Amino acid sequence: MRLEMSSVPSMISTESGCVSSLESTICSLDVSTVAVGDFRVSDLGTSKQVVAGLERLDRSIALSLDQLSGNLGESGRNILAHVERYTLTGEIHPEAGFGDSLKGALNTENREGRLKAVLEAGLGLLEAAKRPGLNLLNITGRTGLIIVLATLLREYIASLVVHATREGDTPEASQAWAAVALAMTGPVLTLIGAVGREFEGEATLRSRLSCIGMASAVMGSAIMACVTGTASKLFPAMIGGVVYNTARAVAESFFPLKDNAERANVMTTGVTAAVHGAVFGMLRELGSVMPLSGPARAAAELGYDFGADAIQAGLNGLGMVVDTVVSILCKSWHVLSPSRGLDSVLSDPESLQRIVLEVRAGVQRPTSAQLADALTLGGLRLSFGHTVNLVGGAAALWLSESEVGDDTQGHIVNGCLAVMMMLLYFPLIFGNLKRTDHTYALPQETPVP
Repeated sequence: MRLEMSSVPSMISTESGCVSSLESTICSLDVSTVAVGDFRVSDLGTSKQVVAGLERLDRSIALSLDQLSGNLGESGRNILAHVERYTLTGEIHPEAGFGDSLKGALNTENREGRLKAVLEAGLGLLEAAKRPGLNLLNITGRTGLIIVLATLLREYIASLVVHATREGDTPEASQAWAAVALAMTGPVLTLIGAVGREFEGEATLRSRLSCIGMASAVMGSAIMACVTGTASKLFPAMIGGVVYNTARAVAESFFPLKDNAERANVMTTGVTAAVHGAVFGMLRELGSVMPLSGPARAAAELGYDFGADAIQAGLNGLGMVVDTVVSILCKSWHVLSPSRGLDSVLSDPESLQRIVLEVRAGVQRPTSAQLADALTLGGLRLSFGHTVNLVGGAAALWLSESEVGDDTQGHIVNGCLAVMMMLLYFPLIFGNLKRTDHTYALPQETPVP
């Protein structure tokens, strides 16, 4: 064969000596244009020219590596020092970050062999982190995007409602009755979904009690808001909640998140509920120091600010991503889900221990059964959100009449709402569970608030 060198960069001379122009043309080189024929080493230039080009390439690579090393943190520099010590002397430090991956290379006598062992161990770590990283990417991309877009829509619609009620001079009594009517949408949807499950034979005692408990909570909070006179002030937030949950339910029906984790039980739900309340309690504290957004900004007669709404949407999306990750991890951990694999086709305990968690976002055309499930879950989420809003409004009004400082009032309200979220999390999850009398379980959408 003969290699035509018309497309290969030639050797040029510079002020620092004779070097190759490969570095300046490699980015624009199209490999498909290189004709492969008989290859002659002499076509690369003289030995001096080849050495000069390789030395310059080596200097460029060394400079890039030095820049990467300079950007490392303290732990990264320590690991780098341990790896360099191993490649030079063969001594393995326990903090090198490779675990037992290098024990098989202890007898490697030369530096090149030890460096190869380090590279293979690094590739093994990357391969091990590939699947968890892909799972996290699916959760973040799907859940985060849906929540952020739904929150932006909620904030915008709620601000429009504030402007409309103020300009139309809507009576407070009308707003209060409208808020109560919106609060009842959650229990109504939950009732419709529960009746359907009763006919299908999929309801359980736990799901029945959860639906009744959630409906009782939202009804009690609505009565509390009416008694304290805060229902009219919460009308825009109630509309925003309906818009948010509707947009989220529609999006999740077409873009489900499926996993092979176990079904939720008391232990997994308890851990997730604690994390959910703590995370959203902290996010509420963080949101209190952020610029006003949505209906609060409109009530203060400030102009619309997309940036403020985007901050609120980002915080809400972050909280829901954390909630989803924790929920799936808890359900896939055999300590919290000791019955792992009972409904699986695989019954060998050793095989079950090798099941690898897989979370994937997909696209589908929802069936009637999936739409019915979305209806039930949407009703539970509406009841959850409306209860938190109504109780939070009533608590804020009650504290405003006391002698407690404004900052302390905010902390107390956020703490109470965090505890309420933890308690309501149980009926939210258990109210959406079905009977599983079959012998295998298909991946199902993870119910999160």
